[in-house]
Amino acid sequence: MDFFKVNGYIVKAPTEITISPEVLDKVERTVDGTMVVDIIARKRKVDVSWEYLSKEDMTTIVNQIGKDKFLELSFHDNSTGELVTMIARAEGMTYQPYYNWVKSKIMWKAVSISFSER
Repeated sequence: MDFFKVNGYIVKAPTEITISPEVLDKVERTVDGTMVVDIIARKRKVDVSWEYLSKEDMTTIVNQIGKDKFLELSFHDNSTGELVTMIARAEGMTYQPYYNWVKSKIMWKAVSISFSER
């Protein structure tokens, strides 16, 4: 079963995935000081992180994120048990290079990315 895809490319399942709602709103005050809130949209924010990621998976993610402003993100939603797909924008990618001496190869440690729904 696929747990995580970026633009249709399967990537190792994240160590952690957090899905949080975002409410896009416009807040103003009337002349008498009453607050008026207009809800514009309800979107999702998906934060993912991996303890360790292979060079191949990291290359796939970086290439797909850099392709366009938006990408197609598919992830396993624990609340529904289904694979959810959304159009999103990647933000705030952080990572650390790591050399695995046992396997003699470069890996990536503490990789994290936030995806905001379009």
